[in-house]
Amino acid sequence: MRCNHKVRTHCVKSMTQKITGYIGTYTEAAFTGRAEGIYSFTLNRETGVVEDFRLAAQTVNPSYLAVAPNGQYLYAVNEVDEFVGKSGGGVTAFAIAGNGELRLINQVSSEGKSPCHIVLNDTGTWAIVSNYANGTVAVLPVEANGEANGKANGEATGMAAGSLGAAAQIITLHGSGPNRERQERSHAHSFLFDKHYTHGFVCDLGSDRIMAYSFNSSATAPLNPAAAPWYAAKGGAGPRHGVFHPSLDIAYFINELDSTADVLRYGDGSFTVLQTVSTLPEAALSGVSAFNTGAAIKISADGNYVYASNRGHDRITVFRTRSDGTLEYVGSVPSGGKIPRDFALDPSGNFLLATHQESGNLTVFRIDRGTGLVTQIGDYPAPSPVCVIFR
Repeated sequence: MRCNHKVRTHCVKSMTQKITGYIGTYTEAAFTGRAEGIYSFTLNRETGVVEDFRLAAQTVNPSYLAVAPNGQYLYAVNEVDEFVGKSGGGVTAFAIAGNGELRLINQVSSEGKSPCHIVLNDTGTWAIVSNYANGTVAVLPVEANGEANGKANGEATGMAAGSLGAAAQIITLHGSGPNRERQERSHAHSFLFDKHYTHGFVCDLGSDRIMAYSFNSSATAPLNPAAAPWYAAKGGAGPRHGVFHPSLDIAYFINELDSTADVLRYGDGSFTVLQTVSTLPEAALSGVSAFNTGAAIKISADGNYVYASNRGHDRITVFRTRSDGTLEYVGSVPSGGKIPRDFALDPSGNFLLATHQESGNLTVFRIDRGTGLVTQIGDYPAPSPVCVIFR
């Protein structure tokens, strides 16, 4: 039986109110992994209900994910120290099918051990991979429309669109910090582009530095040290992840080791500090929780609120942004599980989804757009989840 016009209209609305998300996981026992690879799900952007949770692709330790700007490809780091029989980790490229399932395109070396982060530039022509264990950053070309970056006259390579090429550039960081257990050497934890994609920054947890580079997407080696080659965080802080304010020249970086966040004024590839705030509520600072490490930091699309997750204390902390970009503490709520490694804000700005590495669950929070505070409305099993992103 065919649907009448009204029913067809309703069907279209039902499809468009859902968005596809992906969860990166740990699969290996050495990481207490219990997953099989990358999982997909749909989020109802009206109700916050998570549905259609399924295995989208099998791959080893896909701990961090990135979706291409055109939404057609997904890239995963393989966070291991040996990949397909060779020393170092890997990076895997997938094509995204219409139903959200993933089709393997190819795999390449990450040119370092324990890759833990990947990000693409605004045109999706380069993937930047951070290798934690030995402090290297690899710049990988991405095949666009069957033509490789840097090929004269559009010379065809025979590689599929969206596939990864071997690293065009490898940067090795050098440094250490006062925390002898965690900062014995440089540890590249993440890479962040500025809003104009003219500069990029590496969070070096090991040296307490945010390394700065100019970025030229048309060059064969896109990254070069910036005029101010780094910003120095407080000794023992351990920079981990960062975000830029959508309209102000301000960046926010979460420090893993001392559970703080730096508010930095940005200009032409360099930072100056405006404020450092604790990501923990006062109760934790007084000794309620002995162990805590900062994890993820995100900002709302309107720039009004900054969110941070704390592992050990297992809470999500909310800050309001003032007119100058500095932060004002609003509140802190339980994250709904153990070790909230990552979280994501859905594009509508109505929901926050948090992944819990140790307890193996995904929690959904509704965001109060007036206060920025979040209220848990859902909880779903998810094996060894590490990161969560939306397509």
